[in-house]
Amino acid sequence: MLGFLDELNQAFLTLELGHSPLDVQIDTGFNGTLVVGEELFDPACGIPTGTMKAELADEHVATYDTYDVVLPWFDEDVQVQILIGPDKLCLLGTDLLHPHRLEIDYGAQTVRLVQKPDW
Repeated sequence: MLGFLDELNQAFLTLELGHSPLDVQIDTGFNGTLVVGEELFDPACGIPTGTMKAELADEHVATYDTYDVVLPWFDEDVQVQILIGPDKLCLLGTDLLHPHRLEIDYGAQTVRLVQKPDW
């Protein structure tokens, strides 16, 4: 799975959610699956599952709406619970990155997530 670095050298992968491409920033400090900004999320793409509180890096506690969605992940459809965040913020967390290998080469300006062979 190939990604890209933006002008600030932040790493992104492009995912498909509801037949639309979605650029998500890789956040290794986020131990969840996926945060999708409310401005970019179509509720018809998932099933609402309630709310969840999460402590952010600045120790602020935020409440997020949650949805179960089917996400194409390495050519397989997986069901994951996602959080709906503010604005256009989209983050990919370690629950989806694990157990795969993330390669970021700042010199070559490349991002690649390599699937673990026995996943």
